[in-house]
Amino acid sequence: MSAIRFGEFELNEQTFELRKNGTPTRIQQQPARVLAFLINHRGALVTREQIRLAIWGEDTFVDFEQGLNFCIRQIRLALNDQAEKPSYVETLPRLGYRFVGKLEKRGDGETTPDEKRLRIAVVPVEDLSGKEGDYFAAGLTEDMISALSRIDPARLRVTAVPKLESGDGMAAHLDRLQRELNLDYLMRGSVRRSGESLRISAQLHDLRDRSVLWSKTYDRKAGDLLAVQEEVTQHVSESLAVELFPSATVGARRYSKSSAAYDAYLKGRFFWHKMTAEAIRRSTDYFNEALALDAGFAPAYAGLADCYAQMGSIRVGLMKPLEALAQAHSHLQRALDLDETLAEAHCTLGLIKSWYDWDWDGAGQEFQAALALDPSQITALIWQSLLLSVNGQHQESIASMQRAREIEPLSASVNLYLGVAQNHAGQHDLALRQLQQSIELDSSYYRSYMFLGKALSSAERYGEAATAFEKALALTPDSVESQAFLGAAMAAKGDSQSALAILKKVKSAGSRTEPAVLIASIYAAMELPKEMYEWLERGVMQKSTPIYIAVLNHEFDRYRGEARFHRFLESIRLSHLARG
Repeated sequence: MSAIRFGEFELNEQTFELRKNGTPTRIQQQPARVLAFLINHRGALVTREQIRLAIWGEDTFVDFEQGLNFCIRQIRLALNDQAEKPSYVETLPRLGYRFVGKLEKRGDGETTPDEKRLRIAVVPVEDLSGKEGDYFAAGLTEDMISALSRIDPARLRVTAVPKLESGDGMAAHLDRLQRELNLDYLMRGSVRRSGESLRISAQLHDLRDRSVLWSKTYDRKAGDLLAVQEEVTQHVSESLAVELFPSATVGARRYSKSSAAYDAYLKGRFFWHKMTAEAIRRSTDYFNEALALDAGFAPAYAGLADCYAQMGSIRVGLMKPLEALAQAHSHLQRALDLDETLAEAHCTLGLIKSWYDWDWDGAGQEFQAALALDPSQITALIWQSLLLSVNGQHQESIASMQRAREIEPLSASVNLYLGVAQNHAGQHDLALRQLQQSIELDSSYYRSYMFLGKALSSAERYGEAATAFEKALALTPDSVESQAFLGAAMAAKGDSQSALAILKKVKSAGSRTEPAVLIASIYAAMELPKEMYEWLERGVMQKSTPIYIAVLNHEFDRYRGEARFHRFLESIRLSHLARG
């Protein structure tokens, strides 16, 4: 017998019989099959499309929507479960369902997957075509991590690791990775493009006995890339199924049918991650190129929404926030109209809800939706962490970044934002060590120095903070954020003349963006509350983004008990954070 036990219930996967405390409970076979499918993907979002293909099949002629709704109602009736407060089956609106009950045992003493979790590391796909193609390998690696993360998040953890050492040092490198990250499997591969020809090689290694579970080379045309990616992922799933995943499925992402459009999209994402003004401009151009080739390519619309959301922020500062918001909303709505199951789109919607709409609960729901669709969504984990910090949920914020670090332990930006979460929680010593680690991982990333400066300012080490901000500006001179934080540090250390000179520069950025909240931070550090409140009020009116830095930044601390600051919090829907 293959029985799954959860709560008071036991489901036989072969006969689809359901028992409650040993007594048979009436449930029809089709709802029972849906229940078994959900249970075997416990903790993961299962889309309605996945259920249709698994239970009804490709060529069904029945009214699937009505049939699935009936099955879910019957499951809830049999389990005495409520949609509003589910104990077993959770509905994610517009997306699908997730089994949230705790499994106990399977069969006669056989352990459940809950008791056994494997960890697979993905090595960056090596591009053998030359530097020009680096974006292609980076995009393929990211998509592979995303696909593997959707196999079964409750039982398989996916971790990104750096490129392996070559030659004699590889064995020692593998030993170190296995020991430090507790790895079971390792996925590696390479890609070579020559004109329209494409060769992808992939291997899956079992690190416990150093065996190669499988190795395969695919020779295809460039237009076959996405089919090859799905085929490789399916091989991984099948190899792991022997040990752990007999009913695992790999949800295919919906991509463009145009390989040229997909290629342009990968370039767009490659530059978007650099997050500088020039890189965002290039990213926008590539996403537009992708849409010119395929006007129905949802990820490219989501990419444009990402770009405009950043352009209107103080981080990139290329547009006025209200203009950027209109563009971001338009492209994002188009992405969701084309594909409601696109994790990137839900992640960006969460950002817009927190940065521009101040819909804090809605933002949290969208980040959760993005992570349900793609558990490896690092960007969603980072932005969720910042949202949690704003709401004073500091341990949850740190936990979000620790989850991101499990996926990408050697990412400079992930380690950076873990330090940011620790700093917001008041753990200044831990934060400083973490931010130094981020700099060691990538000394060319300006934001590591910028946030190191903010952590030093929080610890009232303003001279050292100023030095860190100056290093950030040396790497990215057009960062209005770094300029403003340097100005606040100079004001805090008593150098009003330098602070005023920097203030003038920050105000000049108002010709292209809205730095009101940054200007308010300098006035706060100069202990000029009248000017500070005037610029905060302007920031609220003009959507200076993200306005919540007035909640997180150290220089505003002395004003938090004032009635006028409480009114500011009320204006951005954070009145619950007001201090007496």
